[in-house]
Amino acid sequence: MMHYKYSTILNVCFVTFMFGFGLPYLFPVAILAFIVLYFSEKTMLYYSYRVPPMYDAKTSEMVFGMLQFAPIFYLAFGYWMCSSKQLLSNDNLTPITSLGSTPLTQHLFPSVVDASGW
Repeated sequence: MMHYKYSTILNVCFVTFMFGFGLPYLFPVAILAFIVLYFSEKTMLYYSYRVPPMYDAKTSEMVFGMLQFAPIFYLAFGYWMCSSKQLLSNDNLTPITSLGSTPLTQHLFPSVVDASGW
């Protein structure tokens, strides 16, 4: 039963940190999700569970170890969002000629190592 709670915590944290730079609204939504999780678990602990859930130190340490990488995701995806010219303005977009044509995004590897990519 604890693995569902830990997976919810990890999912909310990582999604918020990955996309939170571009969508700051995710941070209040994550706080609300944690508040709902906290109060629902308190309610279940007092009124529904016959035996308290088994807390394992090894599982908790593993979850805390994984949560250390969430700020790295925030920095990496935030840098990507700040450096993407297509996210910041519409000047670098190419028009689509027909409905079935593939859009040219210019997401090529040489642009990463070029001066224009930095």
